[in-house]
Amino acid sequence: MRTPYYESTIHRQIREKRENRKDRIKDDLMHYGNDVLQSEEMKKAFEQTHHQWSTVGEHTFRVAFSSVMICYALRKLNIKVSIPAVVIGALCHDLGILGRNEKFSSARECSIEHPKESVEVARGLVSDMPDKTEDIIERHMWPIGESEAPNSIEGVVVSVADKYSAVKDLVKGSEVKNTGVKNYFNTEKQKIVEKIKQKTSEEDS
Repeated sequence: MRTPYYESTIHRQIREKRENRKDRIKDDLMHYGNDVLQSEEMKKAFEQTHHQWSTVGEHTFRVAFSSVMICYALRKLNIKVSIPAVVIGALCHDLGILGRNEKFSSARECSIEHPKESVEVARGLVSDMPDKTEDIIERHMWPIGESEAPNSIEGVVVSVADKYSAVKDLVKGSEVKNTGVKNYFNTEKQKIVEKIKQKTSEEDS
C-alpha cells in the first residue's frame, strides 16, 4: 500500500525533474539564442498583440520552450536533432510579424509573407546561423496556407510547437489572458537576459 510519504516523495521527484528540465531549456535558449534574446526586435515582440490574447513575444517563448522539450524527447529515442537550429528558428519564426499593420494589407497576406520576413530578420540578428534554421523559419506555417512542408525534423518540431501554442492561445481565450502568462514569460525573459549580461561581463573582465 502506498503511504503518504511515498506519494509525496514521488511528487517531489517529478517536480524536481520538471524544474531541472526547465533550467536546461533556459540554458539552451541563453546559450544558442543570445543574439536574438538581446535584440530590439525581441523587446518589441512583447508589445505587439498576437493570437488575440497573447503577444508575439509570449507566443515565441512558448514555441521555443515546447520545441526544445520535444528535442529532448527525440534525443531519448536516439533521434538526432540540432538544438541550436531549433532554438534560433523558434525564437525568430514570428519576428517578421512585427509592424504587421504597416507591412501587410490583410491577415492572409501576413500569414503567407511573414515567414520570409522572419528569415530576413533572423539574418540580421544572427551572424552565423546553423544549417536548417532558414528552412525552419520559412516553412513553420506548414501545414496551413501555402507553406511547403519542412525539409528537416527540426522544421517539423518547430511547426508542431507553433500550432500547439497558437491553438492553446486561441482556445483558452481569456483564461490565458488572466492566468499571469504575460507576467510569467516576461519574468523568465528578464531572468535569461540578466544571466546573459552577467555571463558577458564575466567574460570581459
